[in-house]
Amino acid sequence: MPKGRRRIYWDSNCWLSLINAVPDRILVLNSLLADSKNELGDIELVTSSVSIVEVAFAQSEQQSDRIDQTIEDAIDSLWADRRAFTLIEYHDLIGREARTLIRTGLHQTWNLKPMDAVHLATAKWFGVDEFHTYDKRLIKEGLSTHLGFPIKNPIVTGLTLPEQSQLPIGDDSDGER
Repeated sequence: MPKGRRRIYWDSNCWLSLINAVPDRILVLNSLLADSKNELGDIELVTSSVSIVEVAFAQSEQQSDRIDQTIEDAIDSLWADRRAFTLIEYHDLIGREARTLIRTGLHQTWNLKPMDAVHLATAKWFGVDEFHTYDKRLIKEGLSTHLGFPIKNPIVTGLTLPEQSQLPIGDDSDGER
C-alpha cells in the first residue's frame, strides 16, 4: 500500500447500493472502488467480513421473492476481487468494542444496532480515516467525535468518474435491500 493512502471503511449499505446500482450513488461508489483497486490510488477501501452476510441479495430479488443466480454471481465476484478492498475478519476484540459502543450509546442516544456497532468497532480497530455509510442514524456528530473519524456519505474528491458504459457492477433496481 503506497504511503499516504486514506483508509475508508464502507458500511454494508455502500456494497448494497453498488449491487443494486442505485442511480444517485453508483458513479461515486464505482469511482471509489476503482481508485482503491489502483495500486497508485489515493484510497484503500476496507470493510468487515460481516458485510458478506449482510449483502445477501439485491433489492430486485427481495421484491420479486425470487433468487437470481446472475445476481448471486455478481455478489460473489464483488467479494472475490480482493485487490479492490481489504476484508477485516471479525474477532472477539472487535466484538467487545462493539458491545462497549452499544452500552456507551445508551446514554448518548446513539441507539446502535449490533451490526452497526460491529462495523463501527471494526473501523476503529483498523484505524480508518473515515467511515462511509448511507445510514443517516450513524451520521451524528457525537458518534463521529467519540470514534475519532468522520462518518459520512461516500463522496468523490479529485477523482475522475467512470463513464456509465464502463461500470462493472449493478442492475437496474433502485434500492438497498
